[in-house]
Formats: sequence, structure tokens, C-alpha cells
Amino acid sequence: VVGAGVFGAWTAHLLRGRGAEVLLIDAHGPGNSLASSGGESRMIRMGYGPDQIYTQMAQRSLGLWHELFDQIGPTGTSPQHLQPTGILWLARETDPYCEAALATLERCGVRYEKLDRSELLNRYPPLEVESGCWGILEPDSGVLMARRAVQAVVAEAQAAGVVYLDEAILPPEREMYSSQLNPQSAI
Repeated sequence: VVGAGVFGAWTAHLLRGRGAEVLLIDAHGPGNSLASSGGESRMIRMGYGPDQIYTQMAQRSLGLWHELFDQIGPTGTSPQHLQPTGILWLARETDPYCEAALATLERCGVRYEKLDRSELLNRYPPLEVESGCWGILEPDSGVLMARRAVQAVVAEAQAAGVVYLDEAILPPEREMYSSQLNPQSAI
């Protein structure tokens, strides 16, 4: 598996869990700042408007993160890998995306609260909420401490037998690559 970002790390971990021999390679280390999953935090949420497949993927992902963090336990004095802050969506009076998100959350069995303007003002006094606005609160969503979480996946994968290398993968030589793209040029 090339790349020890979130997708590569989980791919290696899950493949090893299914019995595969796995080599994971990344030029800059797991959860590095050059990766799309690098940096300190990423929001993990269930609301994706009408796109039920993304909600289902997020549900599976959140479940896998919880399993991993339950398995590895607390991380000493550092903050948890997943901060269950909840996610609050704000919507206009007529907001087709958020209305579709509500329907998708309902179909997928995601816990949420629909908050009207007065509930938003009562719970979140600093917010300035226009008349007719409303919100969706996903209480089980939150913030994933991305860099450390990806590093934890790689550490668990290695403990399970994945071989990890801090190495770069070079692109194929230009001549070889060109002939693969255009078989006529190899004649």
C-alpha cells in the first residue's frame, strides 16, 4: 500500500486483519502534513445532504475509529483521538440540502436533533440567528485528532504484522511509461 494517510493506513490495517501480508510505504511518515489526512484535526460528521452513501460510509468510519480507540485505550496525558463535540448545522428557512440531510439521517438511523431558532438562541447565545433559520445537531459527531489518529492506525497495523517503510516510490521511467500508454511506440 503506497501512502500512510488515512486511506492507506486503514487499508493496510484491514487487509492485515483479513490475513494478507502487507507492506505500507510512505515517503514522509504516517499522518504527515503533506497528506490529505495530515494536520491536527478533521471533522467527522454524518450529514451529507441527499448523498446517503457518504452518510453510510461516515457511520462505518466512525464505528471503526471507536473500535480502534477502545482497543488502544487512553493515550496518557494527551487529549483523546476523537473529541465528541457534536456537529451543528445551520440552515435557512428553505434549505433543500439540510432538508435532504434530515431525511438521510433519519433513513440511516443517525441520532440528531432538529433545532428551531428559539432552541438555537437558547443553547448557543453567541449565535446571531435570523428569523426562519433552524439547525441540525449531530451529537455523536465531532473532531478527529487526524495526525495522531492516523499514526495510531499505523502503529496498530504494525503491531498486527504490517511492515511499514519510510520510503519514497519513484515513478516509472519515462520510456517504459510512454510505451505502456501507447503500445505502438514500443514497436
